[in-house]
Amino acid sequence: MRTEEKMTVSERRKCQRLIRKRYLKASKPERGCLLHEMKAATRLPRKSLVCLMSGSLERKPRHKPRGCAYGPEVDYPLGIISSAIQPE
Repeated sequence: MRTEEKMTVSERRKCQRLIRKRYLKASKPERGCLLHEMKAATRLPRKSLVCLMSGSLERKPRHKPRGCAYGPEVDYPLGIISSAIQPE
C-alpha cells in the first residue's frame, strides 16, 4: 500500500479483527509491538487502538438520522434543474 492511500473503515476493522486474537493472548511487551504494527498500518493513535482492542469492534448505528441538506426554498429550483438535465 502506498503511503498516500488510506484504509477505509471496513478495511481497518478487518485488520483489527485479525490482530485482536493475538493481542488478547499476548504479554504486555508483545501487545506494545502489535500496537506499533497496527498504528503503522491504520494510522490511528495508540490510545484509540487500545480502546478498540479492549472493546467491541462492531460498528454502532447512528443514533439519529441525518437532517435534510436543503430547505423547502431550494426544492423547486432543484426540480426545475433536474428536469432540464434528464434526457427524454
